[in-house]
Amino acid sequence: MNSFWDLFSSVNFYVTIIALATPIIFASMAALISNKAGIVNISIEGTMLVSALVGAIFSTLFSSAIMGILFALVAGVLMGYLFAFSTIKLKTNEILVGIAINILAAGLVVFIIYALTGNKSDYSSVPLKTISIPLLRDIPIIGKIFFDSLNLLVYLAIVVIIAMSFFLKKTVLGVRIRSVGMNAKAVDSIGVSSEKVKLIALLIAGGLAGLGGAYMSIGFMSSFNTGMIAGRGFIGLAAEAIGAGIPYVTALFAVVFGLVNAFSLTAQTITGINIPYELLNTLPYFVTIIGLVIFAVIKKRRNKNNI
Repeated sequence: MNSFWDLFSSVNFYVTIIALATPIIFASMAALISNKAGIVNISIEGTMLVSALVGAIFSTLFSSAIMGILFALVAGVLMGYLFAFSTIKLKTNEILVGIAINILAAGLVVFIIYALTGNKSDYSSVPLKTISIPLLRDIPIIGKIFFDSLNLLVYLAIVVIIAMSFFLKKTVLGVRIRSVGMNAKAVDSIGVSSEKVKLIALLIAGGLAGLGGAYMSIGFMSSFNTGMIAGRGFIGLAAEAIGAGIPYVTALFAVVFGLVNAFSLTAQTITGINIPYELLNTLPYFVTIIGLVIFAVIKKRRNKNNI
């Protein structure tokens, strides 16, 4: 690749953006529904990591990527229950529980891999096949990006965005989740258990994070690696914060982070770029920090204007 024009005019670049944005979308939707229930869920990172390994293990066990995804989903829900039980039933600080779960996940996956294979970092998986849709794939540019190179989990991520918006606004449970996040005591006063509503929200969040983990080990790569999540759970939290709890806006910022990540990877192939790849790899996290700072400044100014 000789220039930035070659990069931005390449269909593969935009496919890479979507591919890298997908796990962040799942993570951001998990963060969104947790936050709507009034809970800061930083255990998403650890949940994605455990689910990624579970997905890889069961995909090879059943020789089926779909089975791997289903078991990763279950693993995510169980991790969500662990977080919910600790924070709701045991009344433990949610930030401390999140940190503990992330640390537990990092150690647990190494232990499981070593017990199964004798190595401490990698586990092969059955990859999810890409979907090529006749006729639609022949549409110039758009067809190659959206209908010829993506897999089931990418399309599911798009469905999740639409469903999340509908769920939170149009369903009884969605309205209850939002109400609990605003005033849990008021919800309890009308005979609805706020704890039960929070539990359901965290189970959904766990399942979404589980799908994000499954995507990494089955949809994006054909193996699990202990460092493959690489902060995507935290970036999802950042996308949710900047998106102000609005599903479509949150997803948009997830795509922006995916774009930056894709650029940091593909820019290394441009002839004449002498920037160390280690520095380019920090770009997504640097942009995350800048985004959060800008969001904090805007929010502070709005609060001052409302006083």
